[in-house]
Formats: sequence, C-alpha cells, structure tokens
Amino acid sequence: MPVGTVRVYSPRRGSGFIVPDSGGDRVYVHKSGIATEGDGPRMTLEVGQRVEFSIGQRPKGPAAVNVRPAPEGSLSPRDTAARDAQLAEAAGAADEASTGGA
Repeated sequence: MPVGTVRVYSPRRGSGFIVPDSGGDRVYVHKSGIATEGDGPRMTLEVGQRVEFSIGQRPKGPAAVNVRPAPEGSLSPRDTAARDAQLAEAAGAADEASTGGA
C-alpha cells in the first residue's frame, strides 16, 4: 500500500492532495476516500500528516481511497535521509574516539 504525506487539505472543501513517497504526481484525495473506524466518524487530514492509501478511480481521474494514518515509524524519504546522516555521523565519531583520533 503506498505511503505519502498530505500536502494540502481543506476540511471545508473536504479535499486535498497527497504526495507519494515513491515520487510521481500528487494524488487527489476526497473526504469520501478517508477510511473510518467502525461506525465512528471519518478522521480529518492535516497538512504534513503521514498516510497510507490505495489508488482508486473517480470520474475526473485517479484518487486516493482507503486513506488512513501511516503505520508508526514510517518515515518520509527526507526523514530517512536525515536519520541515515545522523547515524553515519555518530558512527564516524565513535570510530574516531576508538582510534584516539588517528
């Protein structure tokens, strides 16, 4: 199931766009495509929120459906790159400390 980040969402209009982590075009999302939990109300989307979704078809083209919060711990590519850089920096500092800086 694709994962992405909500780029724009208007609760008043009930629509917005998700940017997939895999790249490519942004995906339209309508409030009817947001998953519900049982008989409860639909969640609302917030800009920057990480979500997973499927791609469905609407009369005007593809749209995100079955939109729900992304699993805990799923990072965007930017977050993953930042984490990897921090880990590499920490590993380099540890190597330097263990060799006495030489």
